[in-house]
Amino acid sequence: MVWEIIKSMKSLRGLISLMISYMIFHGWAMLFLVMGIISGNGWLIGVGSAVVLFWFGPGTPVIPLVLITALFIQRYILLDKKNKVNLKEKWIELNQKNIKKLE
Repeated sequence: MVWEIIKSMKSLRGLISLMISYMIFHGWAMLFLVMGIISGNGWLIGVGSAVVLFWFGPGTPVIPLVLITALFIQRYILLDKKNKVNLKEKWIELNQKNIKKLE
């Protein structure tokens, strides 16, 4: 389902919104980590590592948060009305495919 949503964001506005959303939740921490390693700044390394490890931890919903925020940014901030993904229909479709595979 995640891949289907990402494939539906194939316009330029969709890619920009996906990048902005990733930077909001996780990208800035990766940037802190890389800059800290390059400059030898312990504070940047510590903050970047803490955030990255938090989001990679069990039970953290980073991917759904990034995708939902990206869809919101694409639709309401960048005003791209082309992307009309109905999550409920996609979920039902994927569950039906899984049931047929098990039979």
